[in-house]
Amino acid sequence: MKEPGAAQALLRERLPRALVRRFAGPPEQLSESFVDEKLEGQVADVVFRVPLRGGTHAFVYCLVEHKRTEERFVLVQVLRYLTALYTQLSKPRGATTLPAVVPLIVFNGERRWRGPRRFSELIDAPPATKHLTIDFEVVVVDLGAEPIDHVARHPTLRGGLLGLKAAATPRAELPSVLNPMVRSLAREPSTLAFFLRYLSDVAGRNTLPLIQAAAAQQEVGKEKVMQTISEFLEAKGYRKGTRHLHAKTRAAREQGLERGVEQGLRVSLARVLTKRFKRIPASVQQRLDTADTATLTRWLEAALDAKSLKAVFSEG
Repeated sequence: MKEPGAAQALLRERLPRALVRRFAGPPEQLSESFVDEKLEGQVADVVFRVPLRGGTHAFVYCLVEHKRTEERFVLVQVLRYLTALYTQLSKPRGATTLPAVVPLIVFNGERRWRGPRRFSELIDAPPATKHLTIDFEVVVVDLGAEPIDHVARHPTLRGGLLGLKAAATPRAELPSVLNPMVRSLAREPSTLAFFLRYLSDVAGRNTLPLIQAAAAQQEVGKEKVMQTISEFLEAKGYRKGTRHLHAKTRAAREQGLERGVEQGLRVSLARVLTKRFKRIPASVQQRLDTADTATLTRWLEAALDAKSLKAVFSEG
């Protein structure tokens, strides 16, 4: 959110249009001193103040939520923060009203968001008294449900959100996710570099070979993508001297990389099939052992949604 333009893009793309139309300027990120010290270290958060037409302001509390299984009561966590935030906003002398505070959650769980979007959904009360209880709504950006090409229009924001989405993807499914991600960023080297930096920081260096494998399969802009990845690896100190490899050495390296990609896809596909359909018949295993990279990729993508084992191989 500290990257130029990213915060403004997130708010403009994700908040209700009626609120966005009232924006009178870019959002201002508040300093950490604005956060209640009692909550420090307990929530991942950032607060923006947005000027509105008419001289008023709205506050947006953005919670980047990394939890995988406890999203049911994330809104209780949001309530604690909103209480602290409103306490701060009510302190100035002469204040008679409070500005709007809009909570926004960026969720990157391994499964779709299944928690509530309104606090009242957590309250067990009869309809006659429910209006007397606390209630508020949150804006949820569920990255697991977001198509890769529609995550964000702003390049830097797209790189960061795709990094979050990839980091939450089970490793067995990661090759099929990284391929379209790299393809969507192939024409934007700076965004791809930001994606690489963010993903490696969040998920660790062990994802980098999978990114290289995805880059090797690109049909458009492959050389530029590989160059961006090489420059990133060199800048990080992961690899030295890649720009000066002899042509034969580089060719051998690419050939070995291709074999590694193929084997990685084969292992990932076998894991997905076993998880979804319990066992892999010998005839299917034989097909996996002899399939090429393109075929394995097609099967892996089909395996994520296929209703049966037979359906995975229906076109191949």
